[in-house]
Amino acid sequence: MINPLFNPLLLVSSVILCHSTLIPSVAAQKKGNATQEHDPKAFLANLPNVLEKARADGGVKGMSIAVIHKGELVFAQGFGKRNRNDPFTKETVTHIASVSKAFTATAVGELVANGEVDWNETPVSHYLLDFQLKDPALTSQLTFADLLSHRTPVPTIDSAWYRNSKPARELIKQLRYLDLPTTKMTPFVNYNNIMYAVAGEAAANVAGMSYPELIKSKIFKPLGLKSAGLSQPEMAKQSNYALPYDAASFGDAKNGIYEEGFIDPIPMPDAPAGDIFMNVMDLAKWGRVILKEGELDGKQVLNKKSIQETLKAQSIVDDEERRQGFAPTVGYGFGWLLDSYKGHTCFRHDGSNPGYQSILAFFPYDDLVIALLTNVDNTDLPNSLPYYIADGMLGLPKSIDWLSVTIEKTKELYAKGGDDLPDRIENKPPSHKLVEYAGDYTHPIYGTIVVTLQKDGKALHMKLRTLEIQLEHYHYESFKGPVHEFGLKGNVFLTFVTSAKGDVEAVEALLPDESDPLTFGKVEEEEE
Repeated sequence: MINPLFNPLLLVSSVILCHSTLIPSVAAQKKGNATQEHDPKAFLANLPNVLEKARADGGVKGMSIAVIHKGELVFAQGFGKRNRNDPFTKETVTHIASVSKAFTATAVGELVANGEVDWNETPVSHYLLDFQLKDPALTSQLTFADLLSHRTPVPTIDSAWYRNSKPARELIKQLRYLDLPTTKMTPFVNYNNIMYAVAGEAAANVAGMSYPELIKSKIFKPLGLKSAGLSQPEMAKQSNYALPYDAASFGDAKNGIYEEGFIDPIPMPDAPAGDIFMNVMDLAKWGRVILKEGELDGKQVLNKKSIQETLKAQSIVDDEERRQGFAPTVGYGFGWLLDSYKGHTCFRHDGSNPGYQSILAFFPYDDLVIALLTNVDNTDLPNSLPYYIADGMLGLPKSIDWLSVTIEKTKELYAKGGDDLPDRIENKPPSHKLVEYAGDYTHPIYGTIVVTLQKDGKALHMKLRTLEIQLEHYHYESFKGPVHEFGLKGNVFLTFVTSAKGDVEAVEALLPDESDPLTFGKVEEEEE
């Protein structure tokens, strides 16, 4: 699933909208902050030892880091393992997850530059007729700018699309049945992977090609990103790719005890939100092209004006916890989080899918790009490492021990979770025979839950797409089942609903990664 643990740590809208006033202050800040012992070469020489220790102490199976400074690749190295036996190298490709979003926004920008679409005038439904919401007035308002800046009021429904084999266009058609808690637009980010899927499909529709073809033709080929591609099945065809890993606890991770995941054979239907893969050197190269506003080796390969538009603050991240040295407000552009760190403008985006985590950060006025890939998703290293490297490369005062912060934050990530279930009431049996709960239960967005009676007649089994769970009675009309799928933790909790006639007519299902139960209506059996 694409980054449900979205970690907004980046730029203030008031800063990013004032480039001309910021540059002198940044230069002055750089001069004033530089320490006497500042030596980038010495810092880079010691960096491999520091990173290997950070990886081992932080419980990271494998990772790669690349640093570009002033146009030169000054560091690129892998650490740990990409699978059980092989080293994770700088050439190892992994899923970059939500870092993919900037690619989608940039591809839209290329269409804007060609006059084929616009950012903020024409509704996206004009470019993709399949996109209709319950409220036609809202549908008629939403533009590419709204979708790409996460400022729509559309709720998150990631679990409805997770491991869903239906075509993206078919899933987009189902959005017309989605209940909207509000139709009011706000300036605050309402992070939504599905809206990025709509934007990507709309852009591809205008271009007359598939979304993968759009990204390859508009970005991968012009930039020479030879390791890049889309979907895990395609990634697994590469000779040097990383398998995903997870651990049951921080202690297990630190001791190298991991659960090995799998290459998902089902391409993500919301690919524009996070289905791109590449190696860390290509990721850093992409970051430098954006830093240079579309320029590569002295040639303008992407439209400069469109790149500039993606790097403007379009909405505000409602981030209550701000750390020392950062701007008081975080902005979001089109696929980029926007912040400043110790007076230095910083653009970035992180990404997280089951078993993979990534980060791309760049400091435009320092000409510094930092990219990181890992094959675990329970780590805070991507959120700290760019600033540790910025401190060392730019000679900034070391007011935060970033590597210690990483360990503590990672421990917190492993400590989170647990069952959010009601207290169990003992000796409260169900009011129906188990066989009466069996049947198909449908939801217009989330699909069909199939409940069957086990052969021994003593337990229920449920299936929702690829998710299959044996249920145990909890109390009254409620049943629970643990999830045993890599990347998903927790339980499914089902509460069956009885009609006035005494028949089972629906089930309220609390699914992993959903905060509220969903109602699935029982399908009536046709009489023979």
